[in-house]
Amino acid sequence: MMNLKISPQNGAITSLTRNGKELVVPAKEAFTLALLDSLGNQRILSSNEFAFKKSPDKLVFFNNAEHENLRVVINYRGENGFFYFKPEIHGVPQDHIIEWIDAPQIVVPSKGNLFSPFSEGVIITDPELREASPWTKYHPLEFAKRGQGEGGLYPGRCQMQFLAFYNENGGVYFGAHDPKHGTKGVEYACDGNGRTRLSLQTFCSGGQDYVSKFEYVLGSFEGDWMDACEIYRDWLTPPETPKMPQWMDESPVLVIYAVKGDGDDKGRLEPNEYFPYVNAMPVVRKYAEAFDSRIMPLLMHWEGTAPWAPPYVWPPFGGEGLLAKYRDQLHKEGHLLGLYCSGSAWTQTSSISDYSCEEKCKNEGLEKHMMRGPKGEIEASICNGEDSQRLGYDMCLSEEWSRRTVKDEIMKLARFGTDYAQFFDQNLGGAFHLCYSRGHHHPPAPGEWQVETMKNLLEESCKDIESCGSRMIMGCEAAAADPYVKHLPFNDARPVFAFGYGMPVPAYSFVHHEQVNNFMGNQCGIHYHMDLTGSPENLLYRTAYAFNAGDLLSVVLKDNGKIHWGWALKWDYPEPEPESVITLIRNLNKIRKSHPEFLRYGKMIKPLNKITGGKYHLKMTRNTVTVDSFLHSSWESKDGARIQIITNFLPRKQAVKCGGKTIEIDALSVVIIQDKEKHL
Repeated sequence: MMNLKISPQNGAITSLTRNGKELVVPAKEAFTLALLDSLGNQRILSSNEFAFKKSPDKLVFFNNAEHENLRVVINYRGENGFFYFKPEIHGVPQDHIIEWIDAPQIVVPSKGNLFSPFSEGVIITDPELREASPWTKYHPLEFAKRGQGEGGLYPGRCQMQFLAFYNENGGVYFGAHDPKHGTKGVEYACDGNGRTRLSLQTFCSGGQDYVSKFEYVLGSFEGDWMDACEIYRDWLTPPETPKMPQWMDESPVLVIYAVKGDGDDKGRLEPNEYFPYVNAMPVVRKYAEAFDSRIMPLLMHWEGTAPWAPPYVWPPFGGEGLLAKYRDQLHKEGHLLGLYCSGSAWTQTSSISDYSCEEKCKNEGLEKHMMRGPKGEIEASICNGEDSQRLGYDMCLSEEWSRRTVKDEIMKLARFGTDYAQFFDQNLGGAFHLCYSRGHHHPPAPGEWQVETMKNLLEESCKDIESCGSRMIMGCEAAAADPYVKHLPFNDARPVFAFGYGMPVPAYSFVHHEQVNNFMGNQCGIHYHMDLTGSPENLLYRTAYAFNAGDLLSVVLKDNGKIHWGWALKWDYPEPEPESVITLIRNLNKIRKSHPEFLRYGKMIKPLNKITGGKYHLKMTRNTVTVDSFLHSSWESKDGARIQIITNFLPRKQAVKCGGKTIEIDALSVVIIQDKEKHL
C-alpha cells in the first residue's frame, strides 16, 4: 500500500510510505526554477516565494513578489502504485525566459544506498564524498566552466534519466519518463544534515511558457538497483538495434596504446617504440596468440595535428602511408584498426605541441559557431587548460559549419578503412553540451532541441559512412546515452569514473545490453581512485567486472608491449603481474565467444541464485572497500534460456555456495549454471 503526503502549506512532498514504512524525508520546497533576463542574468526562484493552493489534482503557485503574473502549476495523479507529476510555467515577463525547472523535489535519507546513472551506474553510500573535489562537487547543471566538472548531464555522463534509493524500509524510484530524452541534470545534492535531494533538473529551451510533455514518476520497489532498473527498462521503448559488423560476434580484444609519449597525456610528447605504426605488429601477434582472439589495436596520440586537438585529426602522424601499411597488415592477419579522436570540441592551441588554429579561427570568424553561455561567454571544461591537453571551446552542433566539419572528419576515417572510430571521445555518453547563444540556429536555452540535433548529426554521419561502402562504426567515451544507442553501438565504458562517488554497478548493461555492447575501456585515471599495488588483483577484478557486465575486454599497454593498470599513468610506474591478466582474459573471452546468445545478444536479469563466498579488499586511495572475491551475473537469451555466470577473478581456487551447494571454481575461470527451465 502506497501513500503520498503533500504539505498543505507549501506543496512540498513530506511523506512517501509503503506498507506503513517511511521512504523519504520531508522536502523543504516543491520546486525551484531558473529564469534568465535579457542580459543573461539568472534568477533562481523557490516554491516558497509563491502563494500556494492545493486541489485534488493540482498544486498551484502564484503571487510571486518579483513577478506578479508568474504562475506555476504541478499536475499530479496516482495510478497502479506510482505517482505522476507534470509541471507548467506561465506568465513569465517578456524580458525573461525560462531556463529550467526542478520539480518535484524528492528528499531521501543520506544513510542508505543511492543509485545514480552516472558512468553506467554507481551506488553511493556516502553522498558527501563528492564534495571534496571541484570536479565532482554538486552544482545545478549550467554552462561548462574551466576547472569545474560538468555535472550529471543527461543525455551524457548520465546515460539514463532516473535515480533510486533503498534501505531497510524499501526503495524509492524517481524517473523522468520523457520519450524525447530532453536535456536534464540527473543529480543528487546532500545538505550535510542527513538529507539528500534527488534532482531531475529539466531544461526548457527558453520560452515564456512551458508545459511539460512528459511526467515525472515517483514510486517504490522492494529489492535493489536492479529492481529500479527494471521499472525504467519496462518503460523505455528499446532503441532500434544498431547495424553491427560481423567482427563484433567474434569478440576481439582491444589493445590500447599511444604512439607518442610514455603514458602521460600532457607535456611534450615524442614518438615512441610503437611508431612507425607497423612496429606494433609483433605485439599484436603476441596477444592474438595469448588471448586466442582477434585483436583491435585502438590508437591514441596518432593524430597528425596534435594529440587531443579536435576537431581536426587527419592526416595521421607521419602521413597516411605509414598508417595504411599497418592497417593493411592488420587486416591481412585478421585483425582490426581502431582510432581514438576527441569529439566536437574546438582547439585554439594545443597544450602539448605548437599546433594552433588561432589564425584560422580569426580569419574565418569561427568563434560565432562556438557554444556560448547565458551572457555570451565562450569557454569549455573538458580537457581544456594550459596544464591540460588544449585551449579552446566547444562547437555548437546546431551550426551548419560545425556539423559539416564533424562529418568531414568522420568521413576521412571511414574512407581510409578504419574499423572503429571512437570519434566522440570527450562527448561523454554522446553529449551535446549546453549552449545559450541567441545568434545560433536554436532556441536561447538548452532543451529537447539539443537531443534532436545530435541524433540528426549521428544519423547523417552513419548514412554517409554506409554510402561510401565503409563498415566503420562509431562510439563515444562512456556508454552512449539512451537516445544515441542506435548510432553509437560500441563505446569506451567508464565505470572507473564511478569510483570517485561510490561503487560501480552494471546498470547500463541491465537496461541496454540487448541493443548495444561496449568494451572495458582504457581505465583512464584509475590511479586516482585505487592503490594499485596495495590490492594487486584490482586489474583482475576490473576485467571480471567488464566481462560480467557483458562488455568486450581490453588491455592498456606501456613500453615493450607490457600490460599496464590503465591510461594516463606513466610507464615508469610498476606494471601488474601479466600472466594472471592474460590467463583471465583468455578464459573469459572463450566464454564470450561460446555463449553469444547471452553475452553478445542477451538481456541481463536479476540473479538466478544467491551466491555467497569469500571477500576481497580493494584498497582505494581514500579507504578500503570490501567486495565479494568473485563476480556474477545472470542472463536471458532471446529464446528464453537463462544462465548464471560466476567468475573467480583471483589467481587461486575458491569455493562459493549456490542454492545450498558448494561449487569450487578454478583460479581465473568461470562456472556457468544453467537454469533448468526456459522462461518464454
